Amino acid sequence: MFVKNAWYVAGTAAECTQQPLARTLLNEKVVLFRTAEGKAVALEDRCCHRLAPLSLGDVEAAGIRCRYHGMVFNASGQCVEIPGQDQIPPGMCVRGFPLVERHNLLWIWMGDPARANADEIVDVHWNGAPGWPTATGYIHYQAHYQLIADNLLDFTHLTFVHRTTLANNAFPNARPEIVPFERGIRLNRVIRDCDASPLHGMAGKFTGKVDFWNRQAWWLPSIFENWAGSVPAGGEDEPHERAGALHLRHFSLLTPETEQSTHYFWVQPCQFPHDDLSMIEKVGQGIATAFAEDRWIIEAQQQVINSNPDVKTKAVRSDAALGRVRYMVDRLLEQEAAEAAETRTIPIARTA
Repeated sequence: MFVKNAWYVAGTAAECTQQPLARTLLNEKVVLFRTAEGKAVALEDRCCHRLAPLSLGDVEAAGIRCRYHGMVFNASGQCVEIPGQDQIPPGMCVRGFPLVERHNLLWIWMGDPARANADEIVDVHWNGAPGWPTATGYIHYQAHYQLIADNLLDFTHLTFVHRTTLANNAFPNARPEIVPFERGIRLNRVIRDCDASPLHGMAGKFTGKVDFWNRQAWWLPSIFENWAGSVPAGGEDEPHERAGALHLRHFSLLTPETEQSTHYFWVQPCQFPHDDLSMIEKVGQGIATAFAEDRWIIEAQQQVINSNPDVKTKAVRSDAALGRVRYMVDRLLEQEAAEAAETRTIPIARTA
């Protein structure tokens, strides 16, 4: 079960062309394509006639044509042509999903279309913005998205999993401040006079101790925002406000594929304390390496869970943030289940 009434990343803007793209999102098969006018569209990936995948079809001026019997569906999913038949029944249509192209990403709403509010899309405007060289990537995980969420919400693992990339020996004892808000939680952490992580040291060209900050937000149900950085140690003011700082505005954008797999899009805009903008390539390589290390342990974890589905995990102090998020997601799932049950309830007329 997944939260349906939320914005998820369906893909990057560059992926969506006039060549149909098949993608499974929240256990539903979706086809993504651009119309002749360049509009990005998301429809359910099955023709309502004989259920052939529309992703095998062709994009034409009027919409997408099914390659089985030639029916054409427009951007809203309504059938506009049936070869050999003039009259088109009004119910001859496929489901269309609200899709918003913003910040070089495609945001899809898989729930009730009437509740889709584009103002609630997480702000990722740093992605490719002027002054923010950006590295991006995609990982196809063989694991449930919540295991990846757990990993992102507990940075004590950095010391042990990411020894050559993100490791910071001060992390296990640096408890973040956790601040819940309506759409998720925020975590704030500052570590002063510490060794720079290998990635920060390389990207910022730091040679001595640094003051490190980490301001995170988890947007329900599955988007992680992390504003992190380092600056040469010294001073009592806020490290992120000092000149000469390295700023990294990271976004991990998780979209469940199935209960056993996840689409993981990531965006890493950087602001360097120097003029060597080519450093973004090394940052991208470092992030890709770090996420490969995460994937190794998380997919192994999923395999253990599959083999021992009845075994429960045991919590420790550093699980506070991930425990809070899991609780909030469970409440959203319960709310959607209750709303769905109420919708399915049909009053029975009583006779005297």
